[in-house]
Amino acid sequence: MKTFELQKSIQHPVLITDPKMIHYFTGESFHVAERFIGLLVSPHFVHLFLNDLFPTQFSSGELVRFNDAQDAIKVLAPYLKTDKLYVDRQMQAGFLLRLMKDLPLLAIEIDQQADRVRAIKNADEIEKMRKASHLNDLAMREVKKLMIPGVTESQVASQIESIFMSLGADALSFAPIVAFGDNTADPHATPGNRVLKEVDSIIVDMGCKKDGYCSDMTRSFLVGDSPMKKIYEVVLKANLAAIQAVKPGVPFKHIDQAARDVITQAGYGDYFIHRTGHGIGQDVHEPYDVSSVNETLTQVGMIFSIEPGIYIPGLGGIRIEDLVCVTLDGVEVLNQDSKTQAQR
Repeated sequence: MKTFELQKSIQHPVLITDPKMIHYFTGESFHVAERFIGLLVSPHFVHLFLNDLFPTQFSSGELVRFNDAQDAIKVLAPYLKTDKLYVDRQMQAGFLLRLMKDLPLLAIEIDQQADRVRAIKNADEIEKMRKASHLNDLAMREVKKLMIPGVTESQVASQIESIFMSLGADALSFAPIVAFGDNTADPHATPGNRVLKEVDSIIVDMGCKKDGYCSDMTRSFLVGDSPMKKIYEVVLKANLAAIQAVKPGVPFKHIDQAARDVITQAGYGDYFIHRTGHGIGQDVHEPYDVSSVNETLTQVGMIFSIEPGIYIPGLGGIRIEDLVCVTLDGVEVLNQDSKTQAQR
């Protein structure tokens, strides 16, 4: 059980209130809206605090019920017989402030252990990530066939979900990004009525869910004699440099630096405007991010994206993204779709 893995790694209780994180540790999904939910994990016990409105099959510990006439924080407080409590980063401020008021002597800190447990995938999780990424490879081959001058971004985007479903995916992991020409200068462009031209650049960022786990991949293509050819080669070089930097015990910031150095040395440093990557698993964005400020060390089983990009307003952008898994001897790249040919 995931809760047991967390128990082994902590000395003080951890209160998890993020429903997505609770799902990861319990296997149950809860949609509680504004109501409180809390999974309290200590080295010796597990309690789930849940409103009577919501059914559950919780069997990993003790279920503590309350109703709308009760103050959930006052129900929780007697169980916090500790001098220090760790809470997740997503805890609502309203609940946290009331907890601090009711227990003013309790030292409250932000939890990192739950993030660490979630970030390190076991063999079953890694295999599910491989399968989801393979579906992304297959889907991208079909998406490429749609890139005919005259087609619009939204027309391509509208077909991506049906392509994934035909390949056996369960759902999209996020709304796909399809951008042409100068729209590719926006890293999070929304597909619109921009028409693909005879000479153009393309970005497709898409992913699916399979057996509860997400994929995420970006490919850039060039149509005709695009002025983005040189930039494509720089981004590809940055992508490969960052992947080569991945191995156990490397700070995430060093992986980011490997990509950033390539782009900076080519003269485009000011146009690489986001982090190099992010963790991924049951959610498309999970701990830890591959950024210039993250000193967390990589560990075997961590899966994250490598997605450097260059975005020049008025001209266009290029992004190339793969998912990678840290292995005992280095790195496994989960995506196999070709990156070496920029031309569509």
